Amino acid sequence: MSGEKQANHAKQKLSEKILLHLADCADFGFSYSFTKKLGLSRFPGKALRDLIKPDEKDFQDSIAGLKKYKFIQKKKNYDGSVLISLTEKGKLRALNIRFRRLENRKDVWDGKWRMVAFDIPNEFKKGRDALRYRMKSGGFYELQESLFLYPYDCKAEIDDFVELFKLHNCVRFGLLDFIDNQERLKIHFRLN
Repeated sequence: MSGEKQANHAKQKLSEKILLHLADCADFGFSYSFTKKLGLSRFPGKALRDLIKPDEKDFQDSIAGLKKYKFIQKKKNYDGSVLISLTEKGKLRALNIRFRRLENRKDVWDGKWRMVAFDIPNEFKKGRDALRYRMKSGGFYELQESLFLYPYDCKAEIDDFVELFKLHNCVRFGLLDFIDNQERLKIHFRLN
């Protein structure tokens, strides 16, 4: 990978980390303030502090890029601090990243199956298609058209998706100890 490609890849990874950090915050945001000598001087949480360690300029460039594509919004507070929060588009982008990361999980399997079942009416077709697409991109096994299985914890991702698309009454999540074709599923997920 060339130097320029490596730099762009590193910036993209930093942008993803910022989006995921914001998505993990209770209010989908964080605030910070600047001083002339020290750059970022105040921000909550060790995770964000570790996130921006590499380079202050890269952090600012990533924030500017996320703002340009309307994934985040910035608001200056009266005390000079800046509040950064996810937009709806940013929440969806963070969720997409989290679902893509599910596909490559190599955790130790706890012997339980996560089941996602849904019956989403045509008036919410966009949400139904979006859920099906994300589960397929996340590596879920499609047992039936509206029934998917996954071997690792994914409840947070499903809950966040249901919340974002307002599908509370249409999606069910279950934790199964056994399913009759689980040997085939173990092979599919390479669990043996």
